[in-house]
This record gives sequence, structure tokens and C-alpha cells, in this order.
Amino acid sequence: MRSVAIAALMACLSGCQAGYYLHLAKGHTDLMRERVPVARVLADPQTPAALRERLQRADDMLVFAETALALPVDDAYRTYVALERGFVVWNLFAAPAYSLTPKTWCFPVAGCTSYRGFFDLERAAREAEALRQQGYDVYEGGAVAYSTLGWFADPLTTPMLAGDDAQIADLLFHELAHRRFYLKGDTRFNESLATSVGREGARRWLARHGDPALVVDMRQSERLRQQMLSLVAEAREALAILYDSESDEAVLAAGKAAVQAQLRRSFELAKEDEPALARYARWFAGPLNNAQLNTFSDYNQWVSGFDAVLLRCGGGWGCFWQEVERIAALPAQQRTRVMQQLSHQ
Repeated sequence: MRSVAIAALMACLSGCQAGYYLHLAKGHTDLMRERVPVARVLADPQTPAALRERLQRADDMLVFAETALALPVDDAYRTYVALERGFVVWNLFAAPAYSLTPKTWCFPVAGCTSYRGFFDLERAAREAEALRQQGYDVYEGGAVAYSTLGWFADPLTTPMLAGDDAQIADLLFHELAHRRFYLKGDTRFNESLATSVGREGARRWLARHGDPALVVDMRQSERLRQQMLSLVAEAREALAILYDSESDEAVLAAGKAAVQAQLRRSFELAKEDEPALARYARWFAGPLNNAQLNTFSDYNQWVSGFDAVLLRCGGGWGCFWQEVERIAALPAQQRTRVMQQLSHQ
């Protein structure tokens, strides 16, 4: 009933968007209806051993999140939903063809975000095509989890448990970070914050409970991610200069294609020196358009800045969250300058 009431409020507030919000309400309500308490799944003798082990491990991670990371678990992830597909929601990202400023969608509860989620793939495909017809760059993909920011008891799902311990811990702590703090209207701040917390939390979890091999793999993953960030940042800088200096559409189109081609070449050269970068090959097979490049930056650009905040706090979470709240309270431009400074320390 709570989800139905909120959906009705959203519909009233949004007028022509009522259909979209009702679709969200139905998808979310259907997911909530399928929840089964994790304790019941663990007690069921028919539960496969692999699933039982992952659910128990996730439960241990939740205890760790609450006691060692100061994250608000409450009743989150105490239930489980078995899904056949490899994602929970399908997200769309968009940006003008010659601008790195993302298109945003505004919601009554979450504020404005640079993505829009769908439970219905056909509806998502229609909106993606409509955006392309309007001249937008579009990027889309499945998300294995989403946070209701503490409004509901979010469940564990099959896609959330598909990775190794490091990946599951990272994902759980990432989503719990959204429950701990969320700044309306700033996707990059929110997602970079959650990425930082998720990865540091996973590192601490592995240091205490994990397989040493996963610790080594996580260090390598971080190094590879930094290489990816450098490649994407270089391409974004070149595109920003192009978009600011040109107005002729033919010149813009040719320049954009040249930057995209150079980014692909740079990746192939980097992969020759570091074959492990092949894990990103599928990402580089994408359109590499403004929307896709924005997405990678949203989740990663300020991570090193938040890492620096935690380091300044001596690794203490109480101090860290106080600093996060202080920075978040700054005017948008000043907040961006602070995060830039922190990220280059």
C-alpha cells in the first residue's frame, strides 16, 4: 500500500508522466511482492548450496556494514527475489549530440538525475528511440540493483549475487551508501560517493574475511580503472574543447568522430601493454558517445576526492560522513571546485 500511495502522489505531481510513474510503481510493487525472507530461503532444504552460501555471505557483509562502516542497514537486503534476467532495471542516459551536459529527469523524491530507469524494456526502447529522434546521444544498460533511499526494505536479487565476494561486497556497500547520504540533483556526487564507499568497504571486508587472491585482484582492478579514467578524461577534454570552439555541425560531427576513433585506438594500444584491460573491451565496443562517457565519469570522477576525504579523517567513518555533509551543503559551483581540488591531491 505504501508504494501505491507514493506512486499516486508521483502521478498527481507529474501529469503527463503519470504513465511512466505508474509503470515504475507496478514494477517495484511486483518486485516487492516476490520477496522471500532470507532466513526462510536458508532454512529451505531445497535451496542450492551455492545460493545458500552467497546469501549467508551477504548477511555477514550486512553485519559488517553496520558495525564497521557505519552504514544504515535496518531491514534492507533481509529478503531475496529470484530473477531470471541479469538485471533489475534498465537505465537510459542521454546528452545532446554536441555537449557533455547530460539530460536530466526530475522526480518528486529523488530530485533530478542524469538517468531514467525502466522495468519495462519495451517502454525503455520506445523512449530511447524518441530521444534519438530528438537528436540526443543515448546510452543504455541494465543495473543489477537500485536503492529506494531507505523508503522501502530493498531485497537481494539474483543479479546482485552473481559476482565474487569482492563484487558482492562492493555492490552492497555502494547501495547502502545511498541510504546513508543522498544529495538531490547531483548524480556525479552521489554515485562517486557510493563508488568510493563501496570499494573501500569491500577492501576492508576482504582484509578481514576474504580470500587473499581477491585482495590482489581488487588492487589490479583499481589500477585498471585508473587507466580507464585517464583515457576517458582525455577524450572528454578533447570533446569539451571541440564543442566550445566550433559551431559548424559538419565540423563538429567530424571532430567528434575523430575523438571517438582516437579513444578506441588508445584503448587498443593500452591493452597491448596491459592485456587485463580486455575486461573493458565490451564497454569500448559501445557507441562512446557523450551519454556513455558521461556515465563512466558520473560513477568515477570524484572517487579519488572522496578517498582523500577518508584519508584526511584517518579512515574514520564518523568524520568522513561529517565532511561529506559539509561539502554537499556548499553551492554547486563551489562544491565542484572542492571536489576537483580533493581529486588532484
